[in-house]
Amino acid sequence: MKQFPGQRGSGCRAGGEEAQSLLETAASLPLLLGVAFNIINFSYFWFVVLALSAAPRIGVEYASQGGSAMETVSAPGTAAVSNLVYENVTNAIRGATTGNVTVRVCTNAKGVNPANGIALCDTFGPAVALSGPAADPEAPVYVLDRVDVVYTVTPVISGKAFSVVLPSTLQFHRQVSMRSLY
Repeated sequence: MKQFPGQRGSGCRAGGEEAQSLLETAASLPLLLGVAFNIINFSYFWFVVLALSAAPRIGVEYASQGGSAMETVSAPGTAAVSNLVYENVTNAIRGATTGNVTVRVCTNAKGVNPANGIALCDTFGPAVALSGPAADPEAPVYVLDRVDVVYTVTPVISGKAFSVVLPSTLQFHRQVSMRSLY
């Protein structure tokens, strides 16, 4: 087929369409990357929340059930409980250390305040303001063991462009209470 000047073939584009396509891609790519990176960060934050939900639960079960039941008939100390919680957190979360994870253990093994029946607490790690533990509704018959874990999360992909949707650091706090068997 013979082409005349001014006619375009089926596969030809006008000269400005290629530049327009390049400009549209250049304009939309940072937005799409920002959304994708924030999705990655949000997913990581969600994983951290799940890991932080499991660690204090394991610690308070250990504290309230007396540790290894075959070895002892008394409740484990606060240091043993915090070591178990630290082990769970640091093995589950990349970058978690004793320097950025605070663990507070309130247990019957530490003692009980006779005035209100609340278990005494020890705090391990960086200082963080935590509310006091509550008394068991059926105190003094029962005493609540409580484990608090506080972790400051930094995003996997950091940078000002990626912290538009999510902040650059978040502090997650999880606490679990359980009645002591001892």
